[in-house]
Amino acid sequence: FSAPPGANSPSPGTPIATPTAAAAAAAADSSSSQPDIIRSFAIFENFGDHDDNNTRRCIGRCDEIRPKSRDPNADEDEVELFYQTTHRSFAFPYSWTDEVEEVYQTTGRSFLFPRGDGGWDEATEAERLLKADCIHQRQVNIRQTSFGCGRLGATVWPSGIALASLLSGDMRTLVEGRRVLELGSGCGLPTLVSKDICGASDVLATDYWEEEDGKFDADRLVPKHLFGANLAYNLGSSGSSAVKRLDWHDTNGIIYAADQFRPDVIIGSDLVYYPMDTPPLLETLNVLFSGGASDGVLILPLPPAAEREALPDFRSRLENGALENCEVEMDELVMVGKGNEDRHDLLRIHIRGRPL
Repeated sequence: FSAPPGANSPSPGTPIATPTAAAAAAAADSSSSQPDIIRSFAIFENFGDHDDNNTRRCIGRCDEIRPKSRDPNADEDEVELFYQTTHRSFAFPYSWTDEVEEVYQTTGRSFLFPRGDGGWDEATEAERLLKADCIHQRQVNIRQTSFGCGRLGATVWPSGIALASLLSGDMRTLVEGRRVLELGSGCGLPTLVSKDICGASDVLATDYWEEEDGKFDADRLVPKHLFGANLAYNLGSSGSSAVKRLDWHDTNGIIYAADQFRPDVIIGSDLVYYPMDTPPLLETLNVLFSGGASDGVLILPLPPAAEREALPDFRSRLENGALENCEVEMDELVMVGKGNEDRHDLLRIHIRGRPL
């Protein structure tokens, strides 16, 4: 799983041009939309019972941008031969400072973005960009598969975007220079951001899919074996990155993965779907933290945007000490798009391993 001794850290993702304030203002007067940006996301601390006049801090952000057109003469790999695929591109801040946090603010229950005159107003596509020229963004590219191939992991879910945004934002130091293992990687966006944006030393993206002979538990919604090939495609070929099939119901396999990779940090998003997977997931986390992992962050979606049957029980077990030798902190966040029309309430679970 690890990079060869002396291997250099992976180079960052491809730089993209970020519009200046003048360009954004010109775009506001134009009937055409921004050519590159499809939608934007910003993550804020949640409001809870705080006073409406309090300002909330932005702790992560990203833009989804229009992917470059593919060469029609490019060869298709096995995944593309058998399944429909789509491509998505995301741009994340390559650095995160207090100045970056000030680009987005929220006052009370209204999400506000900077105006050209120094004031704040409801977000528009142009206004959202006004201070973006002070943020250096880097691009990562993801290929999604169809439901027939990847099942629940076929697409990039909002929780995965939120986790990737947090890691490139306020929680960047959690993964920088460390060995990162992602559970339930799906298309692998948080792993890719950890590697190419945040400077993780080594990354291991894990998920579960059919073996090539097609043997699997009939009562489980399991991706096809080419799902793993798509995850590897997204991570790219690098001595510091790897992909592994990992079954939470196979304790010996988890012990082996923990022993071979020896992660420092465990990450995951939208992991809690079915009640039958709750005990195995908790056991997986216990094995990984007892094996030496010292930090972890999970992002799980909350109602009303998402209903996860197993979440109440999972949350209750964590509150009652299901993770041995770990400290668990939970707080609620909100991720919003342009204006307030795209909102996702999220549960952040920060896990810290206690020294044995």
